[in-house]
Amino acid sequence: MVCDASEISRVGIARLLEGHDLRVVAEAGSREAALDVAGARGIDVVLVDVGLPPAPEAAFAVIAAARRTGAIPIAIGAAGTAEGVFAAIRAGAAGYLTKDLPGTAWAGAIKAATRGEAPLSRAMTAQLVQRFCAEAAYAPLADLLPSDRRLTPREWDVLHCVARGDTNRAVASELSISVETVRTHVSNILAKLEAPSRSAAAAKYHQLRVIQG
Repeated sequence: MVCDASEISRVGIARLLEGHDLRVVAEAGSREAALDVAGARGIDVVLVDVGLPPAPEAAFAVIAAARRTGAIPIAIGAAGTAEGVFAAIRAGAAGYLTKDLPGTAWAGAIKAATRGEAPLSRAMTAQLVQRFCAEAAYAPLADLLPSDRRLTPREWDVLHCVARGDTNRAVASELSISVETVRTHVSNILAKLEAPSRSAAAAKYHQLRVIQG
C-alpha cells in the first residue's frame, strides 16, 4: 500500500514497484483514507510519506495503525534527516526510504523488510546510531530533573482513550469521572505534549508506546 498526498508520487511508486514484481494493492492520499485500508487483508507492507498532512502526526498514526494490524510500515520522504528518520522509527516504522533512491534500491529494501531486515541506508544507520548514543547518555540525567510535563497516571488513562478515538463523554463514562474533568485532563495533556489537537496527541501516544516497548 502506498500512502502519499501526491497522486503523481503514488502512481509513480506503484508503476516502479510493479516493474520489480511488487504489487501495489491499495493507495491513499489522506490520513482518513489510509487509516480505512491500512489494516486490510492482503497488505504486507505500507509505505507512508512523512509529509502526509497534517505532518508528521498523520504519518505516525498510519504507521502505528499498520503496525497494529501486522503489516510492515516503511516511512518514505523526499529527504531523510536524522531527526525525521529517528521520529519515524520511534513511531513504529521498520525503516525509511528517500525518493532519490533508484527503483532497484526501493524494491530490494521492501523485500528485505519482509524478511525482517531494516530498510535503511548505511548513512542513515550511522546517523541513527549517533543519535541513539547521544540520547542514551542524557536520558538518565533527564529523569532526575523535576518536570511539570510528565503525564499523571490519570492523564495517561485519558490519553489512551483519546488515542482510541473516544469522545469526552465516552472517556468520562469509562473512567467514572465528569465530562468537565475529562476536558481539563485533555487540556493539560495537549499542553504537556505540546500537541495542537487530539489527533496530534494520539500520534504522540503511539510514539510513547513504542518507546515503552
